[in-house]
Formats: sequence, structure tokens, C-alpha cells
Amino acid sequence: MKIAGIYVKITSIHGVSAGKGYIRIMQALSAAESVITVREKTACFTGHRPEKLPFSVCDEEKLNKLKSVIYKHVYGAALCGYDTFFCGMQRGVDIWAGIEVLRVKLLFPDIRLICVCPYEVEYRRRIGADEAEYSMLIAQSSAHIVIGDRPSVSNYHVRNRFMVDRSSLVIGAIAVDGSGTSSTLNYAARSGVKIDKIDLNRLDEQ
Repeated sequence: MKIAGIYVKITSIHGVSAGKGYIRIMQALSAAESVITVREKTACFTGHRPEKLPFSVCDEEKLNKLKSVIYKHVYGAALCGYDTFFCGMQRGVDIWAGIEVLRVKLLFPDIRLICVCPYEVEYRRRIGADEAEYSMLIAQSSAHIVIGDRPSVSNYHVRNRFMVDRSSLVIGAIAVDGSGTSSTLNYAARSGVKIDKIDLNRLDEQ
């Protein structure tokens, strides 16, 4: 799969080396204009992959409830003036959140979805519906930011910090501590970023 775009190299992100990272711009705008964000109006997502959810993705009622709750949080953020949303593009909550941003965008046309991937060829690991959703988000995003050129644990950490450092709100869906999601939320808390938490263990109450 080949996706046309413009590449802009990143040499460092807030003092964190990003190696051979680069930014792929998905629209016919200048690179600078495409990725400029106002932190006070920017939010990002963090959440578990499907296998870490406290319920099976085959449980359509629970899954639809989660997506509905995510929509409610995105819609609420848009009502409060948030117009840019970073999506980390992982399977599970990230992808579902990105889809809900596009749904909210139908009501708030100025909203931007910016996809932030840890490395360039990540899409090659996607198959079936996962690949279709991933490709759809990339195609409809305002920009596609890629942190590195190959799989690396550090690229995931840099991606998370990149999003949090440019956001004033983190919408996090979490069920267990000790995960990448909890680490991202802890980093946001230490950075003084507002956290809008979705408790996956108590979805029926939200």
C-alpha cells in the first residue's frame, strides 16, 4: 500500500531524539501549516488494545457502549473549543477514538484529526478490518505524523510524549495499571495536562 504525501524530517522532539523520524503531510498544505496546533485547543487519546480490555470485542453491546462513551467525550471536548485531536493509531481505543472524531467532525467541520504513528511501516501489521480502519483514518486525517522508520519501543514512548506535550487534554480509556496507557496518563498528570478518564471497568455508569 502506497500513500502519497510530503515528508518533513524531525530531528528531535522537546529534547528527545527521534532518530530518522519524519512527518507525512496528507493534504495539499505546507508542512508547517499542517501541523501547527494551539495547545489549549488540542487533545489526544490513550487507551488499551483489544486484548487488554476487560471484555471481549465480540461483546457488541459492551463495544458499542465504549464507542458511544468515547463519542460523548470527544463531542464534549469539541463543545469546549477543542478543534485538533491527536490519534496514536494503535489497535483498539486509539482507532475507535479516531473514528469517533470523524463522526463529531460532521457536526464541527473545522475539527482536525492528526494521526501519530510510532514507525513508518506499522500498517503492514494490520489485516482485514484493522487495515481498512487504519487506512481510512490516514486518508481522512489532516496530517500523518510518523516518529521513526522502524519498530522500536522508544518510538512508542516518543509518540506518547509528542502528543501529550502538544495537548491540554488527554482522553484516556483505562482498565488496568502498569500499562502503556497508565504510563501516558501518569506523564500527562506530571505535566499538568488535564485528564478526562474513561473507566473501562465501569462503562455502564458512564
